[in-house]
Formats: sequence, C-alpha cells, structure tokens
Amino acid sequence: MRRRRIASVLAAVAMLAAAGCTAAAQTPNNIEVDGNAWTQHGLLRIAGDEVPDNLNPLLGTETIDTDLSMFWGAYLFLLDDTTQYVPELALQVPTVENGGVSRDGLTITYHLRPHVVWQDGEPFTADDVLYSWQQVMNPHNDVSSRQGYDAIARIDEPDNLTIVVHLKRRYAPFVATFFTMSSETYSILPEHLLDRYGSLDDVRFNQLPVGTGPFEIVSNLNGTIKMVANQRYWRGPPKLREIDYQSVGDDQTLLDMVRSHRVDFYANASQALEPQLHGIRGATVYLYPFTRFTDLGFNTSRPQLRDVRVRRALAYATDRNQLIDHVTHGVNLPADSDQPPFLWAHADDLPRYPYNPRLADQLLEQAGWIMGPDGVRHKDGVSMTLSMVGYSGSSTVTETEAWIAAQWRQVGVQVMVHNYPSDVLYAPEAQGGIEQSGKFDVVFEEWANGVDPDESQLFLCDLTPPAGWNIYHYCDPQLDAAEAAAISNYGTSQRKAAYADVQRILDADLPIFVLWFQQRQDVVNIDLKNYRPASAVSPFWNSWEWEI
Repeated sequence: MRRRRIASVLAAVAMLAAAGCTAAAQTPNNIEVDGNAWTQHGLLRIAGDEVPDNLNPLLGTETIDTDLSMFWGAYLFLLDDTTQYVPELALQVPTVENGGVSRDGLTITYHLRPHVVWQDGEPFTADDVLYSWQQVMNPHNDVSSRQGYDAIARIDEPDNLTIVVHLKRRYAPFVATFFTMSSETYSILPEHLLDRYGSLDDVRFNQLPVGTGPFEIVSNLNGTIKMVANQRYWRGPPKLREIDYQSVGDDQTLLDMVRSHRVDFYANASQALEPQLHGIRGATVYLYPFTRFTDLGFNTSRPQLRDVRVRRALAYATDRNQLIDHVTHGVNLPADSDQPPFLWAHADDLPRYPYNPRLADQLLEQAGWIMGPDGVRHKDGVSMTLSMVGYSGSSTVTETEAWIAAQWRQVGVQVMVHNYPSDVLYAPEAQGGIEQSGKFDVVFEEWANGVDPDESQLFLCDLTPPAGWNIYHYCDPQLDAAEAAAISNYGTSQRKAAYADVQRILDADLPIFVLWFQQRQDVVNIDLKNYRPASAVSPFWNSWEWEI
C-alpha cells in the first residue's frame, strides 16, 4: 500500500481539492431534471482497477484495502476534505494544549467515543484498541510495517473508554499514525471476534470483516464486494442502503461500464484515459490533487543498478515532462522528490534531473557500460537489460512503460516489461509478492503518503523485506541519521531541516526516481450527492453522508 499529523494541515492541498471538486460539480454533462433514468436510488455501484489483496488493512498492502475500510471499518480519526482531522472512535485529537500529549511527548491520552457498537452488536471499548496494537506487534501476523507502534512501551486503560499510551522514545509522527490516516492505515479490530487466533494471516475475517463503520460487508465473491447500511452505526444509519464495489482489471472495460451506466462511480480513473472521461452522459469528473506519487524503484542489489551513476543516467534518460503531457494528458503534477510540492516538508533547490540523454550516455560510459553492436550496453559479460514490473490493467502504467522503454533504448538500455495484478505486485513476501520478493530490476509503482511526511519505512537500512518496505535494498547511514532526527524532533522547523537532508540524500543516490504526484480523477453519476473527496490517504471519508 503505498499513502500524518505534525504536518497540521495541507492547506494548499485543501484549496486545490476544493477547487477541483467545485469545478467538477459545475460542469456536469447532460443533466437530467428528474435524475438519470439508470440511477438505482439508494444503491451506489463503484468499480476500479485495483484488486484488494486483503480487506483487513493490518495485512493488506494496497490503497484499495484502505479505501474499502473507510466503508466498513473505523479509525481514531478521519481526514476530511479540508485536511482537518475528524474525531471518529476518539473524541478529540490529543495535543499538548488539551492535555492529551505530555510536555515531554512520551505520554498520549485518548478518550474514546461512548455508545459505539460493533456490527454484531457488541460494545466497542478500550480493550479493542489495546488488542489492535498487540496484533500489529504480533510476530505471527504478516504486517507490512510496525514502525511507530514499536515505539510503544505499554498502553494503560484507566477505564473502558480511555487509553494512555506510554512511548519508549520520542516519535513525532505518533498521533498522525496511530490507528489513523497514515501511509500505513490500520483500522481498529474487534477483540471479541479475533482473540482466539494466534495469527490473523488466514482467518475468514480478512475477507468478511466486521467493523464499526457505516456499512457492513455481506458478501465478497468473484471480485464484487456488497455492503449494506449498518443500522447500528453510531452516527445513525447512512443515507445509502447499499454500496457495491467491483474490481475490474482493465481500464477500457471500466470506461465502457461507465458509458453504459452499469456503474455509477469509476474510482481513481486512469490518467491516460483523461480525454475520454469527459462528455459521458449523466456523469461528471472530480479532479483533485492527491498525496500519492508514482516512481521508478531501483533494486540496488542487482549488478546493473548498484552504481549510482547508472541510476542517475536512467533519470537523465527519462523525459518526465513528456510522460506527464503525453501519457497523463497534463493531469499529474511534476515532482522532484518524494514529498509533495504543496507539503511543508518539501525542500527547495533540489536537483531536477532534466531530460538529457547525452549526459546519460556519458554516465553509463563512466560506469563501464559500453555500447555493443546490438545497440545494448554491456559490462563484464552482463547485458544492460532490465526487467521492469508494474501492475496490470492500467493504461497509464502500460503506456508509461512503453515510453520509458523507448527513451532508455536510445541510451543503450533494454527494458523487458512484466506486469502483474496489483494484489500480486504488492503482496507480502510470504505470499510471493513481486516487490517484497525482489523479483524485479525496476518497478513502476505508487506510494500513498499520509499527512505526515515520514516515509522512512521505504529506505531505512534495517527495513528490507520482510522487516519493512525497503524493497530497493538501499542502505545509507547518513540517511538513517537524518530520518531519525526527523521523527524524534517535535518542532516543525527542526523536522523540515531534517527532511531537507533526507530529500537531498535520496535525490543524490536515487533508490527511487519520482515521476509525478497524482491528481486523482473519479467519474461519477451526477445523482450522487455529498461526495467530498479528501486529498490524502482516502477520499471516502464521509460515506455515511452520501446519497443517490
């Protein structure tokens, strides 16, 4: 999966998101005065190209796992369309000012919402939060990251609706990542249903979870997930009676389904389809910036990619502007680091690696890769032939890979593309996940940020799989030190300076080469009301208010 609180608010994102949604709302196509004839009142049909690998976000590794959890599950806080925290299972966000965070930053107190029940009628209590933390730390659970949760020394329960978290060390992103809207979103789990299992890896709950959210999952068959209104929901029953989500592994099929009105909502539509998304009768397009970047990840353990000069050459051989213009039709935002240009942590004056194939040639020559008569470079009997992997079914992915293969071929680098369903590409190592198993030279991938800039799980030396998500097998002690400074300091100015160091090291060493930050686009039936997408983690934060 790939998508933070000390950041406070992403004001620029919020304004852009609001502007995108307003523009979409003002430009619907062929409005029907009495609504669309194909609208099934109370039923929302959603489709997307991601295949969930696990509906339990504790074990899932994809953004779609988080998106779906927004319907059935619950977190301590949500993030709304103005990038403000919305208390959900907690009554308020702990701060030093309200007494929720101690002056030394080592004790955090949460007051939990009363009168919340699980979808089977059992009460939600502090025991569920404590149990959920224990399952994150359970070594028998195949969890993608324990970062932050491993900073907890203990959790006390003064009563059934209060927890007091005691940290071993200062951890600045804690409130932004503890069972809330972070790049690793873990929803609260029901102790009374799961405490009999030693491991949660293979329990039925992962396919038919029970939560405290506005919708209950009643079936999960053949790529279609049916959810019905939770009559016990603490806010009151949602306005929709049913939501159906369908996984469709082909963009063109998804487009045809929207045009033929077999679905009401094409979620996260491919940017490559942008020209075809407009003018669909009875539909409108929501376009909004999202804290998710697309990058090329380099497996630095491979002989062709160990030398940083090769990675820099590949960056110079990639025309990012051409990719944004010709593949995404100008939808996505240029990037020069792993931090969004609209986030406070973004550093200034970073190297941009402009398209320069001549410099790429020079760097490859310096690294000892000599052009052969076949137009491919060679060194010590090894060919500069790289296996590039990505997820299948996305025209944005396949078109970008084709452009990159053509660009790199001009400098003597041959690319062999192998794509996989998203639930295979991002699966845990134990399940043969392509990224986690290191079965690639270069990966075309996405990472969804949270609202805190911490992404150290991608790059720390001790977080190579299966310990974490450093699939690049990258290790730099200076980077580790900068990341440690960023998460141990609570002041924004100190953190900003540390993240500037992180970005400069990453841009110099290039374990990843960020292509763009996404603008997400959803194609939606104009009869859907109250859809107000958030610009970080998941847009589906307020589904209890939706109606059609």
